[in-house]
Amino acid sequence: MLVSALVALAVSPAPRTAQTVLLRVVSAESSQPVFGALVYLEAASGTLVKNALTDERGRLLFVGLEAGSYRLRVEMIGKGAVQTDLFDVFVGATVSRDVRLEPSAIALEGIQIEAEGGRCSVRPEQGLLVADLWDEVRKALSAAAFTDEQQIYRYLTTGYVRDIERDTKIIRDEQRQRSAGFQRTPYESRPAEDLLENGFVQSDPDGDLYFAPDANVLLSDPFLDTHCFKLEQGDDDAGGLVGLAFQPVRGRNRVPDIAGTLWIDPGSFELRWLEYRYQNLNADLSSPEVGGRVDFQRLPNGTWIVPEWWIRMPTIGYTRDGSGRRQPYLESYRVSGGIVTEVQESGGRTIVKAETGTIEGIVLDSLGVEPLRGARVGVRGSNQQVFTNAEGRFSITGLNQRAYEVLVTHPRLEELGYRPEAIAREVVNGEVTAIRFVMPSVADVVFEACRGEQREGTAALMGWVRDARTSQPIPGAIVQVRWSSFTIQARGTSAARFGPEIVDGLQTTADGEGYYRICSVPERELLTVIGIHEGVESAGDTLRIEEFAAARVHMVDIERERR
Repeated sequence: MLVSALVALAVSPAPRTAQTVLLRVVSAESSQPVFGALVYLEAASGTLVKNALTDERGRLLFVGLEAGSYRLRVEMIGKGAVQTDLFDVFVGATVSRDVRLEPSAIALEGIQIEAEGGRCSVRPEQGLLVADLWDEVRKALSAAAFTDEQQIYRYLTTGYVRDIERDTKIIRDEQRQRSAGFQRTPYESRPAEDLLENGFVQSDPDGDLYFAPDANVLLSDPFLDTHCFKLEQGDDDAGGLVGLAFQPVRGRNRVPDIAGTLWIDPGSFELRWLEYRYQNLNADLSSPEVGGRVDFQRLPNGTWIVPEWWIRMPTIGYTRDGSGRRQPYLESYRVSGGIVTEVQESGGRTIVKAETGTIEGIVLDSLGVEPLRGARVGVRGSNQQVFTNAEGRFSITGLNQRAYEVLVTHPRLEELGYRPEAIAREVVNGEVTAIRFVMPSVADVVFEACRGEQREGTAALMGWVRDARTSQPIPGAIVQVRWSSFTIQARGTSAARFGPEIVDGLQTTADGEGYYRICSVPERELLTVIGIHEGVESAGDTLRIEEFAAARVHMVDIERERR
């Protein structure tokens, strides 16, 4: 027995001594520690060995390494990336390295999107602004993917389902369900290869499944090889953010795909949210409303989470054509989403808790007397929207403590293409913030829209130019309105009037949403309205604007050829 034990001891390997790499990351400007930098430890061959985030002291420890040659690559949003030279780690040794991160040289404030925004590039070359912007987005997505892979957080989420009418967008029903557990990103995606091969919308026995892209999908080679990127300027709803838009490359129309925009804060370079829409769907179900949004949030410890997400899907209805065959059509929308209300570490410590407040109020008519039912109220940058009841009242709950911009509108004003100015309000946890809003009159809207152009006895003609077959807007279409003028002869002559003596008219171009507006159109005259796009002219509609009406809304339909 003793001999056997000695032999076993002799052939057993010697205990392995752990090798260690200690890294410290500081800012080159202030020499202060950089918290939440993402660090990659790579072998000499370029293979990734480990990655992690620096702590509040800017430090990071890689332990249990094999002896060998390594390099470090350090990335931080708003900072230039740094890669060290190769260094050797010997048996039993601890190697220390210091890295100083310089500020990024990208200047996003006030950039001219037109310079590069027209080009959509697959994996754009370094040095282009779009490439530099993608590099900042990639850092945020990489940190989010790292957080996701660790599964270190317990998410408390509230999921919801809302059914919305296609025309009125009135919420008919809402179901809420709370869940909790340690998990990866708290919404379901699929591997990039699956989504790009089989589509972001896939058939299921219970109905079509719509998938949102997570950080790993957006970073994947299959996605980057099949989508091109360009810059996009944010509108008022984007709050001054700069967008990195993407779309499928040509030829990718076999399966449902996505196009969208990643919105970045031009001051901090932080990724705020992704909005996207589904493409290559059935033509009868296509709509710019079908899509979704994924928000991103950087936590104090440098990790990233998805605090809110939603997907708006079409609800299919069926009708029968003249031959009795069933034809699908877009009947309404279903919005499915979720909100993270609390994030806990494995030890049970809460690091994010969505303490919330409420915005309540009343919407009145233009005289400020009668309550206005059916006005739509929402907050900028969120999917939340509600409609005023018979008493003109509304309530938006579950809002995190911060400043909000409240948007109020009504179908009648939307027809005029008018959006009232947003109302700024501060939400405090546990408190109710009140709003009283008086809706402007149609005459006031027209007066502001046609200031300096409107004359006595005239009105405004406005509306949208649409494809007659799909009802989709036609941006850039020409709209003409024509009318005939006559001269009146003196009494006693054989005829009451000559005419028409001359044809007058006005013309305008529809904007990016297909909306048009023509001021100073005469009241009570017989008008002919014509739409023109790419050489195709509508048949021409005839109408009159009644006296003192101020405005009339008219949809111009153009019968375009199928492509």
